[in-house]
Amino acid sequence: MNLAIVDLIAIIMTIAGMVSAFSLLYAKFIAPIKKVVKQVERNTENIKDLEDKLTNLKTDRADENAFTTEVRAMLLESLVAIMDGLEQNGANHLVTEQKNKLIKFMSQNIGSK
Repeated sequence: MNLAIVDLIAIIMTIAGMVSAFSLLYAKFIAPIKKVVKQVERNTENIKDLEDKLTNLKTDRADENAFTTEVRAMLLESLVAIMDGLEQNGANHLVTEQKNKLIKFMSQNIGSK
């Protein structure tokens, strides 16, 4: 197999052209696709982290709401007891009416929940 210098140069030029074409293909198509895939993976991880944080916040919020509901119930019960005591001591001006309104309000809200 006798290769002339011209043939050798042609082969080198062809290989160089192929390397250039493949590097261009890689730079224009494959590298951006890899970047997009990495970004999608990062976004997926970030979304998962945010969902975990949101779940934790909802749990914390539910605990706080349960506590505040208990506190409100205690306050309303105490208010009814105070009004009952005032009513028993003879302070009947608006006490009886307000006590009845409060009991009616509490009954409606407890019945709806």
